[in-house]
Amino acid sequence: MSKNSDENAMDEVTWGVRVAAAWTWRLLVIGLGIYILGRAFLKIELVAFSFVLALFFTAVLHPLEVFFRRVPGSRSVSSLLALLVGIAAFAAIASFVTWQISAHSSELADQLSNFVAKTRDWLHKGPLHLKSSDVDKMAEKLTKTIKDHQGQLISGALQTARTILEALGAILLILLSTFFLLRDGDQIWEWTVRLFPRAAHKRLDLAGRAGWGTLGGYMRGQVLIAVFHGISVMIVLFVLRIPLAAALGVLIFLGSFVPLVGLTVTGTLCVAVALLEHGVTAAIVVAIAIIVLVQLEAHLLQPLIMSRSVEVHPLAIALSVLTGTLLAGIVGALLAVPFVAFLNSTINALRNSPALPVGDSGFPVEHTTEPGGKPVDAADPDDPEP
Repeated sequence: MSKNSDENAMDEVTWGVRVAAAWTWRLLVIGLGIYILGRAFLKIELVAFSFVLALFFTAVLHPLEVFFRRVPGSRSVSSLLALLVGIAAFAAIASFVTWQISAHSSELADQLSNFVAKTRDWLHKGPLHLKSSDVDKMAEKLTKTIKDHQGQLISGALQTARTILEALGAILLILLSTFFLLRDGDQIWEWTVRLFPRAAHKRLDLAGRAGWGTLGGYMRGQVLIAVFHGISVMIVLFVLRIPLAAALGVLIFLGSFVPLVGLTVTGTLCVAVALLEHGVTAAIVVAIAIIVLVQLEAHLLQPLIMSRSVEVHPLAIALSVLTGTLLAGIVGALLAVPFVAFLNSTINALRNSPALPVGDSGFPVEHTTEPGGKPVDAADPDDPEP
């Protein structure tokens, strides 16, 4: 009686509910797996982020490595030359920004002092009509807060020193990883593919190469867009005779690697410097230039420079940048959009590649044929490599 009741109860469950239940427990298992991977990732985040950054640098430097293969010598020579060019470019940018800041530091300090004085006068004489005593109390309270938290400031300085050491280790890891990826990238990828079942090798290889091509195209295209933004803003700032124009142009270049958001944030700093130096009119001109550049990026540069396979919808860009920022700060914002572009291309390649037949075990199998016509399962570990 109870058995018949159970069967009747199962019959009462509709097909849609069964499908929903099947999807639910599978999604829960997938979510648990992603959570476990995320926890493991946080334990080694310095190593993981360093390797991911090395992948991005490799995508940018790969055409250089291919060009330097014309130089007599092994792949180590061409890889080292490409890496040295990348290091030289990065060092030149950092040195230039440092030189610009040190050369205009006194002028910038004077402008900042004038801004503080003007702000104090505005608080006293402006719409708020704050008394001088109130402004002085605010300054004293700020000073007292700093003195009361000197211990925390010292511990923060120690933490900063530790961060610097970790950053140096990460830089060394990035350089080593980039060199070996440039030199032995094909061998590393082939080894990675062999970690998966043999029946999945072909589809995985096609999808991975499609994703890598998209990542390389995206990174190189983003470099071109960043150069255009940096030069354009630098010209506007030079015309307005704003100090640190060249350094701010480099800052715009770096910020442009975070699509839409990066240019907006770094552009705001340019507007603030223009406001300090030449007042509201100059600030408005710079703001208009930044807005025009944002529109050019969204409607002209992205469709023109990026291929169809690299394009990511602006909503996906905004969501990925915000998610990356919440998860990993600035580094997450930098990595979010390239990661989404890579996933988009890889998933499309997997979806468009022909699926293999499914065997009795439920896993895809690939069949070949013996000389006599008998099918052979290629997933058999005793078979030779194809």
